[in-house]
Amino acid sequence: MKSLINRNQHPGSVSFSTAVYQIITAVLFMMTLCSASNAQDFQPPDSEVTVRDLLEGHKRAPRSDTYYLMALSEARKNNIEAAEKAIRTGLQLNPRNTRLMNLKAALLARQGRLAEARSIFITVLQLDPEDRYARTSLNSVERTLQPERRALPLLTRQSRPAAKDAPEAPVMVKPAPTEKKVLEASYFIEIKDKQECYHSMSAIKRAQTSFIAANLTRKSEFSLTALVAEKFLTAAPVCPNAGEYTWKSDDVECSKHGLSSSAGAEVTNVFSEFNNGMRSKLSRNYLDALKSFEQVVILYPRWAEAHFQLADTLFRLGETDPAVSSLRNCLKYEPGNLDARLLLANLYFKKGQKDAALQILDDVTEKHRGTVYGLAARSVAASIRSGRNYYQIFPPN
Repeated sequence: MKSLINRNQHPGSVSFSTAVYQIITAVLFMMTLCSASNAQDFQPPDSEVTVRDLLEGHKRAPRSDTYYLMALSEARKNNIEAAEKAIRTGLQLNPRNTRLMNLKAALLARQGRLAEARSIFITVLQLDPEDRYARTSLNSVERTLQPERRALPLLTRQSRPAAKDAPEAPVMVKPAPTEKKVLEASYFIEIKDKQECYHSMSAIKRAQTSFIAANLTRKSEFSLTALVAEKFLTAAPVCPNAGEYTWKSDDVECSKHGLSSSAGAEVTNVFSEFNNGMRSKLSRNYLDALKSFEQVVILYPRWAEAHFQLADTLFRLGETDPAVSSLRNCLKYEPGNLDARLLLANLYFKKGQKDAALQILDDVTEKHRGTVYGLAARSVAASIRSGRNYYQIFPPN
């Protein structure tokens, strides 16, 4: 199809006839753009830009919709770099322009960067829940990201009914031996301490409530010693971090972990979502695992292990750059995480950054001689230096 834009025309100007033809051919452009994609065929968003918008925008100042049409034209000519530049400029003018965001996501999907495209489509739907293009495209991206399940989801045993006064605490899924490292993550240990404190606060709250019911004239009193002496507690609970317990607004408060209600909500959320991610990942349901780990790192951004599990899930989905970003976040909070360092070396080598990969591998080999990590790092480094390529060392499953 003959180009509708004069290649010598100034990039900031759009003529009347050109604007009309660009709007009419927007659908044809995106169908042409995406037809070569082996992963998905993405239908284009409908353009709501009018000629009047363009003319008035030209009189006042460049509008983001103008850059939307410019990006469409450049992408149609397969000038992806120019299209992305126009999108960036348009989003600087109006960061909430959903048409530009949808186009950016479509270009990312066309390049196989599906996890990044998915994130943008989700953002569009947060801004405009009725955006049908974003919703349809998101479903298409997620179907592509989700591999065929090769194992059934793990079955969980039906739990026994909880005792009437039992606190609502999460039930931890026992990790496989190879995942024992999860229990060693520093933030995970902090949450375990908070969970233990939450159980203590729940016991104190039940005891204090019973004490008040039996001694209405003494409802303002609070003493662990008194609760034990009057047999409302068998022993005084102790916070694992040496916090002190007080009674505040009909709730127990720990000087280290806050109110019982807040602590309970946190440990329930973090364990539940993290375990959902681990269960999904073990059953190779990587898209569900991705959703869970994304939620965990948003709520608990300093939990290194959650960043590692997110990175490993992205790696298994083939999303190299997002995985590298998550690994860097992991190592920011836990520099000694050897799993993260070895995976980062793997991804650097995959991206062609051989020197960066060897630097990590040599450091692990030197500092962890005789361990599984040191031996693995030495073996991979030797293979890289022998000239073997990435897929010879790490053959696809």
